[in-house]
Amino acid sequence: MVLGLGGCDTKYEEVETGYKGQARTNPWLAAERFLVAYGHEVEVLASWREPSDADSTWIVPAELISNGLFAKRIDEWMSDGGHLICLIEHSGFRDDWNLKPSEVELEPAFETFLKSHNFEIERSGSGSKEMKSTRFRGRAFDVEMKSDWQASSGSGALEGMPTAKVGQGRLTLVTDARPFRNRWIGDKQHAALLKALVDSTGTFGKVVFVRGATLSLWGLLMDHAWAVLLGGVLVLLIWLWKNLRRFGPLEAADAPSPLRAYDHHLEALGDFQWRLDRGASLLAPLREEILERSHRLMVRSGRLDSDIFTLLAERAGIPRDRALRAMSEVSPADASVFTRTVSDLQKVLKTLT
Repeated sequence: MVLGLGGCDTKYEEVETGYKGQARTNPWLAAERFLVAYGHEVEVLASWREPSDADSTWIVPAELISNGLFAKRIDEWMSDGGHLICLIEHSGFRDDWNLKPSEVELEPAFETFLKSHNFEIERSGSGSKEMKSTRFRGRAFDVEMKSDWQASSGSGALEGMPTAKVGQGRLTLVTDARPFRNRWIGDKQHAALLKALVDSTGTFGKVVFVRGATLSLWGLLMDHAWAVLLGGVLVLLIWLWKNLRRFGPLEAADAPSPLRAYDHHLEALGDFQWRLDRGASLLAPLREEILERSHRLMVRSGRLDSDIFTLLAERAGIPRDRALRAMSEVSPADASVFTRTVSDLQKVLKTLT
């Protein structure tokens, strides 16, 4: 096998894996350093905060404007001189070499926000449209943009980067955010276009990049450690299969004791007597004790000539017929009659105590 492998041809292939470190997780790092080199103060936000008067330009994904409250606050900030740059596609915080086509669904609040400023945006029905150049404030820039979306400001034609004044500020839509990302900002005139957008406010306030979604630990693990996670899941499944009960409870090492509780013996004895004489032998001791106590009561009360069943019915508060049946019925017809008979006898016996 060693000789066979030693005779194989070897082919080396260079695979570009992309950036390492901060540039892999922050697609605006090159843009941030580029603007800092020109004297701008730059801040990168992981989540929403209200724009302040110290902010001159906000570069945000369109998905950020997801409710009316955000839109209203941004409107107020733009009217005071702020410049909002909205990124439609490819604005996520992912590696530029692992950037997949984004399925953008515009929020209703964002569409309402655009309509309030006479902007229109629509998805191209014929696929992505490529744009080689764009104009901003009368100056042409050589760019490379490709997007499924086209937008316009006012009554202008659909394009990739419409812009318009809003109060004292400005609103700009960029349908393809890749020209400003690390991998592409050095191509053509992308960096010059970004500087022109930032400088259009005429002030040197803070430039704020807001990312569309925070990075999750689970997402990073799935991207870079999926093999380790898969192995851990398999080990966990094997451990559960080994330790959890399966196919019912495990058989005990010691056989259960044949002795049973006292109530089981009583139950078995009652079942035997019922099948033997339908409970007559169980009723006899109760009836004998009731007769003995009732005779003593009749002697003490001077009612020897009274009807004994009437006396028992009066004492127990039941009809005479039930007292007669409870004392004289030979064998109950079924278990329910037997239960009622025993109940009447116990009630009578309790009154004679």
